[in-house]
Amino acid sequence: MDPVMLIEQANNRGTLYAVVEQDDRVAYFYLYPSELFTNKYSPRPCWLRNLKAAPHKKDVQAMREGMAPMLEAAWCSHPEGKEPLEADRIEIVWTEEGDGAALLYDGALLGVIPGWTLYSDERAVAYATDCTGADDNSIVFPLGTPATNTLHAKVEKAAAFWKEWSDETNQAWGMLQPQYLHAYEAVLGETTKYYAIDGDQWPPMGLARFENNETVYLITLGMSIRPMPVIEIFYNDNAPAFRRAELAMAFPKKDFPEEQIMEVAATISGLADRPWKTLSWFGAGHTVGVSALPEPYNSLLLSAPAATDPAIAMPVVYGDPVNLYWLTPVQR
Repeated sequence: MDPVMLIEQANNRGTLYAVVEQDDRVAYFYLYPSELFTNKYSPRPCWLRNLKAAPHKKDVQAMREGMAPMLEAAWCSHPEGKEPLEADRIEIVWTEEGDGAALLYDGALLGVIPGWTLYSDERAVAYATDCTGADDNSIVFPLGTPATNTLHAKVEKAAAFWKEWSDETNQAWGMLQPQYLHAYEAVLGETTKYYAIDGDQWPPMGLARFENNETVYLITLGMSIRPMPVIEIFYNDNAPAFRRAELAMAFPKKDFPEEQIMEVAATISGLADRPWKTLSWFGAGHTVGVSALPEPYNSLLLSAPAATDPAIAMPVVYGDPVNLYWLTPVQR
């Protein structure tokens, strides 16, 4: 029997697709990269359940024949097999970063493909409720309990996050937006202009403008609603300190005519969504190419606030600090 697709769902920016398939032997959960990323990332599989009696040894024959392997009996909670999955009982919960996902069945967690495994050069790793053990060559591991595996809490948190933002009565932006603006205005004075930069896509994002006689400042807000991808694999337990960011740039009026400020503003607007559109991240020391800069500059350098930058006390978002990265023109 050829595999039957039970569900296919893209993440928020269409960079990854969650797919659940089963044949008459086994059910699997997969994350597939979109066409744009097929040369960069590999599909990530997660065994969910055997539908027939489990083999006693690793299902090498199925892999040789290009089929999804069953999990061997030693690591399976149901060695005699379970009933097939039903599509209408499946729910996909994406991580807030959009690079990992979990599968719920009747509201109970069945499998998790964490975001960090997408970027690992080693073998793919996933976690399943019905997996009871693993060896050194396994690609699926026991999901365990909330007391033994923090993925349970991460999935619960992600589900609450998406539920909050899908609620039509959601007031989160109405509370967050003033916090950003208050922090900026406390240092830079009254907002002179405000531009919506989300393109009518979630999440809501804006670009606030401030100016005095010598300088125009542009600062994003709302970018930090989402934690950035990739961060976990670089910073591990310290990821909360680095995964949220906003961007700022100061334009000396003597160097930047208004038309050029607005051209660079359009670039900053695009950068505010780039981590999720490209499965990447921003941090201090990163550079991005920009064509709208005056010669000889061709790039923007991201830096943590220097002593000469306005000292803005950024709000805390979902319990995490927000990093404000200042953009400086450089020649690269």
